[in-house]
Amino acid sequence: MLIAEQMTPAAVELALEVRKEIQARHEEADRLRCRAIERAQTEAELAPRRFMLVDPSNRLVADTLEGEWNEKLRTLASAREERERGREHDQFILDKAVHERLVAMTADFDELWKDPDTPSRERKRLMAHIIEDVTLLKLPAEGTTRLHIRFKGGKIQTVTTTNPKSSAQQIKTKPSIVELIDKLLDDYIYPEIAEILNEQGHRPGGSARRGCDNARFTPLKVAYLIHEYKLRSRYDRLRQRGMLTRQEAAAHLNISEQTVARWAKYGLITRHAYNGHYSLYEIPDGDLPRKQCSRWNQLEDRAAARRQTQTEPKTSTGEERGVV
Repeated sequence: MLIAEQMTPAAVELALEVRKEIQARHEEADRLRCRAIERAQTEAELAPRRFMLVDPSNRLVADTLEGEWNEKLRTLASAREERERGREHDQFILDKAVHERLVAMTADFDELWKDPDTPSRERKRLMAHIIEDVTLLKLPAEGTTRLHIRFKGGKIQTVTTTNPKSSAQQIKTKPSIVELIDKLLDDYIYPEIAEILNEQGHRPGGSARRGCDNARFTPLKVAYLIHEYKLRSRYDRLRQRGMLTRQEAAAHLNISEQTVARWAKYGLITRHAYNGHYSLYEIPDGDLPRKQCSRWNQLEDRAAARRQTQTEPKTSTGEERGVV
Protein backbone atom coordinates (compact mmCIF):
# COMPACT_ATOMS: atom_id res chain seq x y z
CA MET A 1 0.00 0.00 0.00
CA LEU A 2 1.38 3.38 -1.06
CA ILE A 3 0.27 5.22 2.08
CA ALA A 4 1.73 2.61 4.43
CA GLU A 5 5.01 2.68 2.48
CA GLN A 6 5.27 6.44 2.90
CA MET A 7 4.52 6.42 6.65
CA THR A 8 7.71 4.80 7.95
CA PRO A 9 10.20 5.94 10.63
CA ALA A 10 12.88 6.39 7.97
CA ALA A 11 10.58 8.63 5.96
CA VAL A 12 9.81 10.71 9.05
CA GLU A 13 13.52 11.06 9.88
CA LEU A 14 14.19 12.23 6.34
CA ALA A 15 11.30 14.69 6.53
CA LEU A 16 12.66 16.07 9.81
CA GLU A 17 16.10 16.60 8.28
CA VAL A 18 14.47 18.44 5.40
CA ARG A 19 12.49 20.47 7.92
CA LYS A 20 15.70 21.49 9.71
CA GLU A 21 17.18 22.68 6.43
CA ILE A 22 14.03 24.67 5.70
CA GLN A 23 14.15 26.15 9.21
CA ALA A 24 17.74 27.29 8.65
CA ARG A 25 16.67 28.99 5.41
CA HIS A 26 13.76 30.66 7.22
CA GLU A 27 16.17 32.06 9.83
CA GLU A 28 18.41 33.40 7.09
CA ALA A 29 15.40 35.02 5.43
CA ASP A 30 14.40 36.59 8.75
CA ARG A 31 17.88 38.06 9.18
CA LEU A 32 17.59 39.64 5.72
CA ARG A 33 14.21 41.10 6.64
CA CYS A 34 15.74 42.53 9.87
CA ARG A 35 18.47 44.23 7.85
CA ALA A 36 15.83 45.72 5.58
CA ILE A 37 14.03 47.08 8.66
CA GLU A 38 17.28 48.59 9.99
CA ARG A 39 17.93 50.37 6.67
CA ALA A 40 14.36 51.63 6.56
CA GLN A 41 14.65 52.79 10.22
CA THR A 42 17.87 54.70 9.50
CA GLU A 43 16.37 56.41 6.46
CA ALA A 44 13.19 57.17 8.39
CA GLU A 45 15.27 58.85 11.14
CA LEU A 46 17.30 60.93 8.63
CA ALA A 47 14.26 62.16 6.73
CA PRO A 48 12.87 64.43 9.53
CA ARG A 49 16.32 65.91 10.15
CA ARG A 50 16.61 66.96 6.51
CA PHE A 51 13.08 68.36 6.68
CA MET A 52 13.84 70.41 9.80
CA LEU A 53 16.98 71.95 8.25
CA VAL A 54 15.21 73.28 5.15
CA ASP A 55 14.42 77.01 4.85
CA PRO A 56 10.69 77.51 5.60
CA SER A 57 10.42 80.07 2.83
CA ASN A 58 11.43 77.40 0.28
CA ARG A 59 8.08 75.62 0.18
CA LEU A 60 8.91 73.47 -2.87
CA VAL A 61 11.90 71.85 -1.20
CA ALA A 62 10.02 71.52 2.07
CA ASP A 63 7.09 69.73 0.39
CA THR A 64 9.49 67.36 -1.37
CA LEU A 65 11.33 66.51 1.84
CA GLU A 66 8.04 66.04 3.67
CA GLY A 67 6.88 63.60 0.98
CA GLU A 68 10.13 61.66 1.26
CA TRP A 69 9.69 61.56 5.02
CA ASN A 70 6.21 60.06 4.69
CA GLU A 71 7.47 57.57 2.08
CA LYS A 72 10.27 56.42 4.40
CA LEU A 73 7.75 55.90 7.21
CA ARG A 74 5.54 53.82 4.90
CA THR A 75 8.56 51.78 3.81
CA LEU A 76 9.48 51.14 7.44
CA ALA A 77 5.93 50.06 8.31
CA SER A 78 5.81 47.79 5.25
CA ALA A 79 9.13 46.14 6.18
CA ARG A 80 7.91 45.48 9.72
CA GLU A 81 4.63 44.00 8.46
CA GLU A 82 6.47 41.80 5.98
CA ARG A 83 8.69 40.46 8.75
CA GLU A 84 5.67 39.70 10.96
CA ARG A 85 3.98 37.82 8.12
CA GLY A 86 7.14 35.83 7.42
CA ARG A 87 7.58 34.94 11.09
CA GLU A 88 3.97 33.78 11.35
CA HIS A 89 4.47 31.60 8.29
CA ASP A 90 7.71 30.09 9.63
CA GLN A 91 6.93 30.05 13.33
CA PHE A 92 6.48 26.24 13.66
CA ILE A 93 9.69 24.78 15.06
CA LEU A 94 10.05 21.06 15.84
CA ASP A 95 11.26 20.30 19.32
CA LYS A 96 12.43 16.94 20.65
CA ALA A 97 9.02 15.97 22.03
CA VAL A 98 7.32 16.59 18.69
CA HIS A 99 10.07 14.64 16.99
CA GLU A 100 9.49 11.61 19.19
CA ARG A 101 5.72 11.79 18.72
CA LEU A 102 6.09 11.86 14.95
CA VAL A 103 8.34 8.79 14.94
CA ALA A 104 5.95 6.90 17.23
CA MET A 105 3.01 7.93 15.05
CA THR A 106 4.35 5.96 12.09
CA ALA A 107 4.14 2.67 14.00
CA ASP A 108 0.65 3.52 15.22
CA PHE A 109 -0.42 4.51 11.72
CA ASP A 110 0.81 1.24 10.20
CA GLU A 111 -0.93 -0.80 12.90
CA LEU A 112 -4.17 1.15 12.52
CA TRP A 113 -4.10 0.95 8.71
CA LYS A 114 -3.59 -2.83 8.66
CA ASP A 115 -6.21 -3.50 11.33
CA PRO A 116 -9.15 -5.26 9.58
CA ASP A 117 -11.56 -3.68 12.07
CA THR A 118 -10.68 -0.16 10.90
CA PRO A 119 -13.67 1.08 8.84
CA SER A 120 -13.15 2.55 5.40
CA ARG A 121 -14.30 5.99 6.47
CA GLU A 122 -11.46 6.17 9.03
CA ARG A 123 -8.93 5.17 6.39
CA LYS A 124 -10.26 7.96 4.18
CA ARG A 125 -9.78 10.42 7.01
CA LEU A 126 -6.20 9.27 7.49
CA MET A 127 -5.53 9.72 3.79
CA ALA A 128 -7.00 13.22 3.89
CA HIS A 129 -4.35 14.20 6.46
CA ILE A 130 -1.53 12.89 4.25
CA ILE A 131 -2.56 13.47 0.63
CA GLU A 132 -3.20 16.95 -0.76
CA ASP A 133 -4.75 15.91 -4.07
CA VAL A 134 -4.68 13.21 -6.77
CA THR A 135 -4.79 13.74 -10.53
CA LEU A 136 -6.02 10.80 -12.64
CA LEU A 137 -5.06 10.37 -16.28
CA LYS A 138 -6.96 7.51 -17.91
CA LEU A 139 -5.31 5.70 -20.84
CA PRO A 140 -8.01 3.53 -22.49
CA ALA A 141 -5.70 2.32 -25.26
CA GLU A 142 -3.29 0.84 -22.70
CA GLY A 143 -6.01 -0.23 -20.26
CA THR A 144 -4.32 1.67 -17.43
CA THR A 145 -4.77 4.80 -15.33
CA ARG A 146 -1.89 7.06 -14.29
CA LEU A 147 -2.21 8.68 -10.85
CA HIS A 148 -0.19 11.75 -9.89
CA ILE A 149 -0.32 11.91 -6.07
CA ARG A 150 0.68 15.11 -4.27
CA PHE A 151 1.34 14.76 -0.55
CA LYS A 152 0.86 17.45 2.07
CA GLY A 153 4.60 18.05 2.27
CA GLY A 154 4.81 18.76 -1.47
CA LYS A 155 6.18 15.41 -2.62
CA ILE A 156 4.68 14.12 -5.88
CA GLN A 157 4.61 10.45 -6.80
CA THR A 158 3.25 8.83 -9.98
CA VAL A 159 1.58 5.43 -9.90
CA THR A 160 0.24 3.42 -12.85
CA THR A 161 -2.56 0.96 -12.20
CA THR A 162 -4.68 -1.36 -14.33
CA ASN A 163 -8.19 -0.15 -15.05
CA PRO A 164 -10.92 -2.07 -13.19
CA LYS A 165 -12.94 -4.50 -15.26
CA SER A 166 -16.48 -3.68 -16.29
CA SER A 167 -19.40 -5.74 -15.03
CA ALA A 168 -19.43 -7.78 -18.24
CA GLN A 169 -15.68 -8.41 -18.05
CA GLN A 170 -15.87 -9.50 -14.41
CA ILE A 171 -18.31 -12.33 -15.17
CA LYS A 172 -16.64 -13.36 -18.42
CA THR A 173 -15.52 -17.00 -18.54
CA LYS A 174 -11.75 -17.46 -18.48
CA PRO A 175 -10.12 -18.23 -21.86
CA SER A 176 -8.44 -21.32 -20.37
CA ILE A 177 -11.87 -22.82 -19.58
CA VAL A 178 -13.06 -22.14 -23.13
CA GLU A 179 -9.96 -23.90 -24.49
CA LEU A 180 -10.60 -26.87 -22.20
CA ILE A 181 -14.21 -27.13 -23.40
CA ASP A 182 -12.95 -27.08 -26.99
CA LYS A 183 -10.69 -30.08 -26.25
CA LEU A 184 -13.35 -32.00 -24.32
CA LEU A 185 -15.81 -31.70 -27.19
CA ASP A 186 -13.76 -34.30 -29.08
CA ASP A 187 -14.78 -37.04 -26.63
CA TYR A 188 -17.66 -35.86 -24.40
CA ILE A 189 -21.17 -34.44 -24.61
CA TYR A 190 -22.43 -31.37 -22.74
CA PRO A 191 -23.50 -33.04 -19.44
CA GLU A 192 -20.20 -34.94 -19.25
CA ILE A 193 -18.21 -31.76 -19.97
CA ALA A 194 -20.09 -29.89 -17.23
CA GLU A 195 -19.39 -32.69 -14.75
CA ILE A 196 -15.67 -32.77 -15.63
CA LEU A 197 -15.34 -29.01 -15.24
CA ASN A 198 -17.04 -29.08 -11.84
CA GLU A 199 -14.87 -31.98 -10.65
CA GLN A 200 -11.71 -30.09 -11.65
CA GLY A 201 -12.83 -27.08 -9.61
CA HIS A 202 -13.59 -24.73 -12.49
CA ARG A 203 -16.39 -22.21 -12.04
CA PRO A 204 -18.43 -20.24 -14.60
CA GLY A 205 -17.88 -16.51 -14.97
CA GLY A 206 -21.19 -15.78 -13.23
CA SER A 207 -19.70 -17.00 -9.94
CA ALA A 208 -18.03 -13.56 -9.66
CA ARG A 209 -21.43 -12.03 -8.92
CA ARG A 210 -22.32 -11.34 -5.32
CA GLY A 211 -24.11 -14.31 -3.79
CA CYS A 212 -23.22 -16.66 -6.67
CA ASP A 213 -20.10 -18.22 -5.17
CA ASN A 214 -21.60 -21.71 -5.41
CA ALA A 215 -22.42 -21.47 -9.13
CA ARG A 216 -21.58 -24.61 -11.12
CA PHE A 217 -21.38 -25.56 -14.76
CA THR A 218 -24.51 -27.07 -16.29
CA PRO A 219 -25.13 -28.56 -19.76
CA LEU A 220 -27.02 -25.39 -20.67
CA LYS A 221 -24.07 -23.16 -19.69
CA VAL A 222 -21.68 -25.36 -21.67
CA ALA A 223 -23.97 -25.12 -24.71
CA TYR A 224 -24.12 -21.32 -24.31
CA LEU A 225 -20.31 -21.04 -24.24
CA ILE A 226 -19.97 -23.22 -27.34
CA HIS A 227 -22.46 -21.03 -29.18
CA GLU A 228 -21.04 -17.74 -27.86
CA TYR A 229 -17.41 -18.56 -28.75
CA LYS A 230 -18.40 -20.27 -32.02
CA LEU A 231 -16.74 -23.59 -31.17
CA ARG A 232 -17.25 -26.50 -33.56
CA SER A 233 -20.08 -28.68 -32.33
CA ARG A 234 -19.50 -32.29 -31.38
CA TYR A 235 -21.74 -33.35 -34.27
CA ASP A 236 -19.50 -31.60 -36.81
CA ARG A 237 -16.39 -33.10 -35.21
CA LEU A 238 -17.80 -36.63 -35.41
CA ARG A 239 -18.92 -36.13 -39.00
CA GLN A 240 -15.43 -34.94 -39.88
CA ARG A 241 -14.08 -38.19 -38.43
CA GLY A 242 -16.31 -40.19 -40.76
CA MET A 243 -19.20 -41.05 -38.44
CA LEU A 244 -22.54 -41.95 -40.05
CA THR A 245 -26.11 -41.27 -39.06
CA ARG A 246 -28.39 -44.20 -38.29
CA GLN A 247 -29.95 -43.98 -41.74
CA GLU A 248 -26.55 -43.87 -43.44
CA ALA A 249 -25.23 -46.77 -41.34
CA ALA A 250 -28.33 -48.86 -42.15
CA ALA A 251 -27.88 -48.24 -45.87
CA HIS A 252 -24.15 -48.97 -45.67
CA LEU A 253 -24.66 -52.30 -43.85
CA ASN A 254 -27.87 -53.17 -45.70
CA ILE A 255 -29.84 -53.58 -42.50
CA SER A 256 -32.71 -51.74 -40.82
CA GLU A 257 -32.29 -48.78 -38.50
CA GLN A 258 -33.56 -50.84 -35.57
CA THR A 259 -30.86 -53.42 -36.25
CA VAL A 260 -28.24 -50.64 -36.28
CA ALA A 261 -29.37 -49.59 -32.82
CA ARG A 262 -29.30 -53.19 -31.54
CA TRP A 263 -25.85 -53.84 -33.01
CA ALA A 264 -24.55 -50.64 -31.35
CA LYS A 265 -26.11 -51.73 -28.06
CA TYR A 266 -24.22 -55.05 -28.09
CA GLY A 267 -20.97 -53.59 -29.43
CA LEU A 268 -20.92 -54.93 -33.00
CA ILE A 269 -20.53 -51.33 -34.15
CA THR A 270 -19.45 -48.30 -32.14
CA ARG A 271 -21.90 -45.56 -31.23
CA HIS A 272 -20.78 -41.99 -30.38
CA ALA A 273 -23.32 -39.70 -28.75
CA TYR A 274 -23.30 -36.05 -29.84
CA ASN A 275 -26.00 -34.99 -27.37
CA GLY A 276 -28.14 -36.58 -24.70
CA HIS A 277 -30.50 -38.24 -27.19
CA TYR A 278 -28.86 -38.89 -30.55
CA SER A 279 -25.68 -40.57 -31.76
CA LEU A 280 -23.53 -41.16 -34.81
CA TYR A 281 -22.11 -44.55 -35.70
CA GLU A 282 -18.58 -45.64 -36.50
CA ILE A 283 -18.37 -48.37 -39.13
CA PRO A 284 -15.10 -50.37 -39.18
CA ASP A 285 -13.07 -50.19 -42.36
CA GLY A 286 -12.75 -53.98 -42.68
CA ASP A 287 -14.40 -57.12 -41.31
CA LEU A 288 -17.86 -55.64 -41.41
CA PRO A 289 -20.46 -57.43 -39.31
CA ARG A 290 -23.00 -59.34 -41.37
CA LYS A 291 -26.67 -59.83 -40.80
CA GLN A 292 -27.44 -63.29 -39.42
CA CYS A 293 -30.38 -65.02 -37.85
CA SER A 294 -30.38 -64.07 -34.18
CA ARG A 295 -32.41 -67.13 -33.37
CA TRP A 296 -29.48 -69.49 -33.98
CA ASN A 297 -26.67 -67.01 -33.31
CA GLN A 298 -27.50 -64.66 -30.45
CA LEU A 299 -26.21 -61.09 -30.60
CA GLU A 300 -24.54 -61.48 -27.22
CA ASP A 301 -22.54 -64.45 -28.48
CA ARG A 302 -21.61 -62.74 -31.71
CA ALA A 303 -20.47 -59.60 -29.84
CA ALA A 304 -18.40 -61.66 -27.38
CA ALA A 305 -16.78 -63.62 -30.22
CA ARG A 306 -16.02 -60.42 -32.10
CA ARG A 307 -14.40 -58.83 -29.06
CA GLN A 308 -12.31 -61.95 -28.50
CA THR A 309 -11.21 -61.96 -32.11
CA GLN A 310 -10.18 -58.32 -31.90
CA THR A 311 -8.17 -58.86 -28.71
CA GLU A 312 -6.32 -62.06 -29.80
CA PRO A 313 -2.87 -61.43 -31.33
CA LYS A 314 -2.59 -62.28 -35.00
CA THR A 315 -0.33 -65.26 -35.86
CA SER A 316 1.42 -65.46 -39.19
CA THR A 317 1.03 -68.50 -41.40
CA GLY A 318 3.91 -70.48 -42.87
CA GLU A 319 3.47 -68.86 -46.22
CA GLU A 320 3.65 -65.42 -44.60
CA ARG A 321 6.88 -66.49 -42.86
CA GLY A 322 8.41 -67.44 -46.24
CA VAL A 323 8.03 -71.23 -45.73
CA VAL A 324 6.92 -73.12 -48.90
